[in-house]
Amino acid sequence: MSWADVHDEAEQLEHVVSERLIERIDDMLGRPTHDPHGDPIPSPDGAITPRDLENLLTCPIGEPLRVTRIADQDPAFLRFIENNDLKPGQRVEVETRDAAADSVRLRGKDRRAITIGTRAASKLLVEKDRS
Repeated sequence: MSWADVHDEAEQLEHVVSERLIERIDDMLGRPTHDPHGDPIPSPDGAITPRDLENLLTCPIGEPLRVTRIADQDPAFLRFIENNDLKPGQRVEVETRDAAADSVRLRGKDRRAITIGTRAASKLLVEKDRS
């Protein structure tokens, strides 16, 4: 099942399963702190660890980055992200921003170049790649 479809299914399940089942699933998954889209998962007491993230319009140019969070859960957008290897965990580097063309050129997986629109770029949150 694609991650774009899983989001809708998870939203529906969230309202029909018991706390006990959620606890068991969370335990089985190793108590993740973020979902597959990079959204934080609160701890049992509701705490969320804040992170200082930028998007592809505000991040530094020419520095190694890691996609950390996707700020749009629309299935069509998630398919675009998946098809272009821009899911959380992927390494990227912004090469240029072109305001006149409303575009951002970046290097992604396998150093492949991709140009995306600024609207899409604003929805990809990144942090410096420390690996």
